[in-house]
Amino acid sequence: MLHSKSTEHIHHHDHLPSPATQAAIAAAVVWTLAWKGASLWRAAKNDSKPWFAVLLVSNTLGVLDAVYLFGVDRARRRRERAAAVLSAAVGQPSQAGHTLEM
Repeated sequence: MLHSKSTEHIHHHDHLPSPATQAAIAAAVVWTLAWKGASLWRAAKNDSKPWFAVLLVSNTLGVLDAVYLFGVDRARRRRERAAAVLSAAVGQPSQAGHTLEM
């Protein structure tokens, strides 16, 4: 019996991943997009162009994005708070969003 080419494409659904695999992939995509969105938003807000570029082109399932958010950005904000406290202690006006350069 000859099979026509028009019926061959119908049987390609046998190669789809299982529902569990599809759910895992969907969860990984949602997870990655959430971290990517948060880290890109923060990098843009901080005017950190090198980090923005790296975060934009990397795909590490949120690992690099978390490093930026919980490491790099947190350290920067800590330095800014310390500078604001120092400025207040010596009577200088706050430099909202800018660190003091000495």
